[in-house]
Amino acid sequence: MAVLQIAFSLIHELFVVGFVGFLLIYVWFKYRYTYWTRKGVTGPKPSFPFGNFNGVIRRKKQFFQPFCDAYFEYKKLPYVGLYSFNVPVLSINDPDLVKQILVKDFDSFLSHGMSPKPNDGDPLGGHLFNLYGSQWKALRAKLSPMFTTGKLKTFFPLINKVAGEALEYSDVIYEKGLSLNFSEFYAKYAMEIIGSIGFGIENDGFKKETEFFKFGHEYFQPSSVYWTLTRAISYFTPGILEKLQLNRTNPEINQFFYDLVRDTVNYRENNKYSRNDFIQALIDLQKSEKASGNKGFKFTFTDVAANAMLYMFAGYDTSATTGMFMAYELARNPEIQTKVREEIKCVLAKYNGEITFEAQNDLTYMNMVIDETLRKYPPLRALFRRCNKDFKMPDSDLVIENGTLVFIPIQAIHMDPDIFEDPERFNPERFTPERKAKMHPCHWMPFGEGPRKCLGLRQGYIQSKVGLIKLLTNYELCLDKRTITPIEVKVASMSTAAEGDIWIKLRKLENC
Repeated sequence: MAVLQIAFSLIHELFVVGFVGFLLIYVWFKYRYTYWTRKGVTGPKPSFPFGNFNGVIRRKKQFFQPFCDAYFEYKKLPYVGLYSFNVPVLSINDPDLVKQILVKDFDSFLSHGMSPKPNDGDPLGGHLFNLYGSQWKALRAKLSPMFTTGKLKTFFPLINKVAGEALEYSDVIYEKGLSLNFSEFYAKYAMEIIGSIGFGIENDGFKKETEFFKFGHEYFQPSSVYWTLTRAISYFTPGILEKLQLNRTNPEINQFFYDLVRDTVNYRENNKYSRNDFIQALIDLQKSEKASGNKGFKFTFTDVAANAMLYMFAGYDTSATTGMFMAYELARNPEIQTKVREEIKCVLAKYNGEITFEAQNDLTYMNMVIDETLRKYPPLRALFRRCNKDFKMPDSDLVIENGTLVFIPIQAIHMDPDIFEDPERFNPERFTPERKAKMHPCHWMPFGEGPRKCLGLRQGYIQSKVGLIKLLTNYELCLDKRTITPIEVKVASMSTAAEGDIWIKLRKLENC
């Protein structure tokens, strides 16, 4: 009897402690949910414990959807206050204010917001995207020459080779009378280019399943709820991950790519082998910095591995996402597809039928089609910056406090009918060179804007184009009935991806 009394007493005490603990947490969250109200900022009502991200956590909404929803709900306001769990985040609606943050007052918003400190379990976290301040400035200056026109021309034969392999794979699919899963096809195409240029390896990914594609795809679209949640936390409260020494990315993925870079570097050093690719440029940078004895800038092997991952980060979404959605819109709009094909034929005739670096540069209308694709389907639906010092909003009493995360819902801006008339309609004529030159810089910004604008955007254009040039000169692209129309965004993906994939039926062109 005495034992039962002790047990009941213990259970009662644990219940009381647990209840009091829960109550304190609840009260603390509710107080935090008054943060924006106390600052005079309007926004949607948060709910315990996920704030305005209940749908995201439950995998009912894509990661950036709350910001897009808030844009249209509070469109007349320059900014909107939201909460991720109990963390206040500010969403910017006004394009002029966006320009202020990304360009004019860039020095107050230097960081993307994620911790730049790699640890033993996350050695690949210290790449350019995650760095800020003097570290970012020094590394960006070193990496920028790797994306010049001259360097891109040296990479072009490798891109063209992969595009040829992609066409051969398409031929096999056509001969079998099958439709092409374009989501998977262009993801493999992008990964093959990244493997070749970024990591210096040939995967034969169109002929077999590869670990490179498996781990690369998992890096961008985590299948696990745990890693999806961890990635979300890394955006909003990276300090928690740092304190608990938790990883943003599955350690198995990190280890695979770390070992891959190590093996590539060792092979090249041991065999005195060099190649015109991105990883060689990183190896050369490491050697030159070591030889110079530059104490202010250190570039170690871990930095080589981390920035090889940067190449994947910058190159995959831009080309894979853009290519698959571009194919979707061309299949839905055959008159636009015909116009693109005619331009390709006309331009290639000037270059003896060869797809050269100069030839793809001359495809003005195709560039317009890519720009319109990026308007409707930007790879990342929102940009994000963390305020690194108190910043007073212009023409306002609001002060954004140091450490506050700021989001810019670029897809909502891209789909605003007051900016782009009839935004659901796919219309490349919006992006004629003349119209694009007159456009507000923050009305269309799939690559960001200001000093942190994506370094690899030009290569992304090239990769997106070359694969489709090969296809369009041989096939007509038709939409397969398995493709969900209109497109539904895949909620589990951090980037823009189609639910159910995009399926394309190939129709062989005569006299091709």
